[in-house]
Amino acid sequence: MTEEVYGDVLFIINFSMDFLSLYLAGKIMHFGMSAWRVILGASTGALYGVCSLLFDFGAFLNHLITLLVMLLMCAIAFRYGSFRSFAATAALFCGISMLIGGIMTAAFTSLGKYQSYIEIGGSIHTIYGDLPIWLFAVLAALSALLTWGIGRLIKRKRGIRSCEVRLGFGGKDTDFTCLVDSGNLLSEPVSGTPVIFVKSEHARFLPDDILLAMTDGVASLDIRTIGKLRLIPSKTIAGEGLVVAAVPDRCYLRCGGEYEPKKALVAVDFTGGDFDGFAALVPEALL
Repeated sequence: MTEEVYGDVLFIINFSMDFLSLYLAGKIMHFGMSAWRVILGASTGALYGVCSLLFDFGAFLNHLITLLVMLLMCAIAFRYGSFRSFAATAALFCGISMLIGGIMTAAFTSLGKYQSYIEIGGSIHTIYGDLPIWLFAVLAALSALLTWGIGRLIKRKRGIRSCEVRLGFGGKDTDFTCLVDSGNLLSEPVSGTPVIFVKSEHARFLPDDILLAMTDGVASLDIRTIGKLRLIPSKTIAGEGLVVAAVPDRCYLRCGGEYEPKKALVAVDFTGGDFDGFAALVPEALL
C-alpha cells in the first residue's frame, strides 16, 4: 500500500497551526510581536514537519530534534528579557500546540464518517472519510459568524477612548478619568501586568515613601516598601531606562458599567505629557 503526501498542503497545515500557537503564546506572554518574526518561526516548524517525513533517526533522536526545533521556533518568533521568560514561552507554546492538535484530532474523528479499517504493522487503524458537504457548510458558517462577532467586540473595545479607574493604597481610594491608549504597551516582564501612568500633578494619592522612591530611588527604603515596587525596563524614542511602578492594594476599572477588579501597576509620568487632558493613561490591554 502506497501513501501519498502532498508537501505543499502539509506545509500550509503545519504553518497555520504553528502560527496560531506562536501568536497565542505571544499574546498570553504580552510580547510586542513582529509579524515577520512569528511568520519565520512558524515557517521553520512547517518546513521541519515536511522534512521529518523524509528521515527517520529513531524514536529518541526524532523526539529530541522535534524539541530543539520547537525551541528554535520560539527563539525566532520573540525577543526575551530573560531565560526564564524564554522557558515559560516554550512550555506555553508546547501546551497550546498539544491542545490545538488534540481539538483538531477530536473534531476529525468525531465528525468524520467512518468507512473501514486497515491493518498496518500489526495495528488496526480506522479510516475516516471526508465531512459531508452540508456539515462542512454549517461549520464554515459558524466559524464566519464567530470571527465576525470577535471582530465586532475588538472594534468596539478599540473605540473606547476613556474609562474610569479607582486605585487604592492603604485605606484610601482615588478615582481618575483616564485616556485609553493602545500605544501604552509597558508591562511587568515576568507576570505581564500592564502599567497605568498617572500625571505627576495627580500623584499625591500615593503613599509618601512610594512617591519618594519614584523620584529619588529605592536605596533608602525599608524592605516592606520595596516589596510594593517593581522595576520595569522601558524603551522609548528617548532611549532605554527603568520605570519604578507600585503595586496598588486595589484596582478597579469601569467603562460605562460597573467597576470591575483589575490587576495593574501604577507609575508616575514625570515627563510633562498632557495625556490629552486626562489625569492618567490606561493601556488598552487592561480593558
